Amino acid sequence: MNRLTVPLASITAGGVTIDAVVPIAEVQPPDAEGGVPAPTVNVAGTLSEAGNEYLFRGTLSGVFEHACDRCLDVVSMPFDIDVLWTFKEGPPSVIADGAEESEGNLEAPAVLTFEGNDIDLAPSVWEEVVLAMPLKFICREDCAGLCPQCGANLNRDRCACRAACSQVKLGSEPMANKGLAGLVDLFPDLRPKRSEE
Repeated sequence: MNRLTVPLASITAGGVTIDAVVPIAEVQPPDAEGGVPAPTVNVAGTLSEAGNEYLFRGTLSGVFEHACDRCLDVVSMPFDIDVLWTFKEGPPSVIADGAEESEGNLEAPAVLTFEGNDIDLAPSVWEEVVLAMPLKFICREDCAGLCPQCGANLNRDRCACRAACSQVKLGSEPMANKGLAGLVDLFPDLRPKRSEE
């Protein structure tokens, strides 16, 4: 049983307060591909009973740590997510929605199901953290990245080939970036035929 599994018997009239710093590996499903570059996630909130449902209201916070996609320096990006989850007893295969699409209310939160005498918050924590993860990690907006020739970090270093690269005319040197222009030489039969007018 992990720290995010709450027995129903422990939920009193005032609810159960949860404040735990959990390693991300503890909430990651065993069949999940890849990982999340956050060593821990802080889960804080209250799980309370509301009729025949249970409501968790709280926050998830932590820090993503990943190499910058341009210069490879380590980037630290904090996250702080407000969450509101509704749990209802039922089999995992049943997906119960808080509102039907035909009603036009697509903003209503989904109702999560659980079986047995415990509510496990770990799958919901994992899903929220994965959705909060940035698609790109950039250390700063004006990150200059790495020199494509020598690999120097252009945020810190000035390389001799940078000036040479900027003066090269497209197509005049092997290092010039010609995009897909080289495919024309590989497939000469596919060149567009032009009228001789």
